[in-house]
Amino acid sequence: MAEMKLSNDNWRSITKSLRIVGVVCCLVFFVSHYALLAYYSANRPRVPQPEKGRTVGLTWTHPVRYGTERDERWSLWLFDLFLPSFGLIALGEMIKVYKLDDYSGLRARLKLPWNHKWGP
Repeated sequence: MAEMKLSNDNWRSITKSLRIVGVVCCLVFFVSHYALLAYYSANRPRVPQPEKGRTVGLTWTHPVRYGTERDERWSLWLFDLFLPSFGLIALGEMIKVYKLDDYSGLRARLKLPWNHKWGP
């Protein structure tokens, strides 16, 4: 089977796409999570309501609001999706640095620790 070689231009477009998708996903999940928390804080009771199934203390609401298991799972799911979308940004940066050898945007170290003047 023939091996597919990607050119530097292809890698650059992959890198740019990963970073854009990662930033958009981070923003969407962050805003969605906090909008959901604002909704829960405004519309969920401060005391459990077993007759409506609202017996679970919702994480990150203060004072604690009570909702259903589904409410809690939904909130935690949105929170958990933030890290993988941040990982897309990091993956794009790693491809840029390690595959394309492009260190733009990274601060250069002026005094490298292994470049010392010891010895004779």
